[in-house]
Amino acid sequence: MGISRTEAASALTDIERTAGRSRELKGYQIAGPILMVWGVVWILGYTGMGLLPPEQWGMTWLPLDALGILATILMSRRGKNAARAGSGWKIAAGALTIMAFMTATYLVFQPTSLEPAIVYPGLMTGLVYGGVGIAFAPRFLWIGAGVFVATLVGFFFFQPWLAFWMAAVGGGGLILGGLWLRRA
Repeated sequence: MGISRTEAASALTDIERTAGRSRELKGYQIAGPILMVWGVVWILGYTGMGLLPPEQWGMTWLPLDALGILATILMSRRGKNAARAGSGWKIAAGALTIMAFMTATYLVFQPTSLEPAIVYPGLMTGLVYGGVGIAFAPRFLWIGAGVFVATLVGFFFFQPWLAFWMAAVGGGGLILGGLWLRRA
């Protein structure tokens, strides 16, 4: 008894779909701990913003961002399959590109109050994760939407405590999102 062309094509489609889902889940397991690292970076960075004068914010974030990027590169190397090998530099280059864009935006638009400067990273993170979620990995869409909405809620309702709000919901949201991805 042989297999028909239709049955063979259907079996190949099922195999490809299963392989794609497997790659997606492996990606989530690699990305989960990375999101948790960035959650800790956000908690420390935004807490520093809440406690320190604005002149010291850059010196608070600079080492934290450097550690976050280094951790991202090292953790992304854990994915041992050939498709992921060497992707750490791509992730770091993407993060640096986004940070360069954000820095340029701050320089060009120069916020006249502190609140827009505080919420801008949260809005950008929501946008980037939402885009990644739409294009590649659906769970990132939900994480991005959560960070985006929480950022806006803080901006409109919790301005006196905005830095601490961002530490809690932004950093905490990334940690929770990382736990959700890792569980995949």
